[in-house]
Amino acid sequence: MAGFKIKGPKFDGAYCTVDTFRHLLTNVEAVCHLQNVAQHLRSDGIYVLGLHLLPRQGIKDKIHRWKGSRGNLTVYSNIDVIDVSSRQRKETLRYTLRVGRQKYQSIYKLHTYTLGQFQKLLGKAGCFEIINVCDLNYDLNQPLKLSPNSEEAVFILRKVM
Repeated sequence: MAGFKIKGPKFDGAYCTVDTFRHLLTNVEAVCHLQNVAQHLRSDGIYVLGLHLLPRQGIKDKIHRWKGSRGNLTVYSNIDVIDVSSRQRKETLRYTLRVGRQKYQSIYKLHTYTLGQFQKLLGKAGCFEIINVCDLNYDLNQPLKLSPNSEEAVFILRKVM
């Protein structure tokens, strides 16, 4: 994610909306990613970046569950927050997926960002400005009002370099 190369013309937009950005485990990797995305965008290109922020009051929901069915098949998904270290800026998640009788489980380490840390990172990267923010419903007509307690945000970023 931090060093990809795409041949051909530059793009008008790019997106990363499912918190994948936090798999970049250091600020250096995150800045490289942002700058690399910007290099592949045209002037004034848009980058839609969704991520979970670490709120000042701590994480409220430490378990996320959903279930989906079609016909005789049911899928269960559980994401459990195992550990959060705001000092080390690391979050550990256990993802469990049950499909029929099969069960898959993965452990993920993610980098954490408070709102202030993310804004500082954008400044350090020097290639994007925030032009809008929405929640996970993606309704740009109802911008999200960010605060130190914000948890989930989809940032609409515009290339400035």
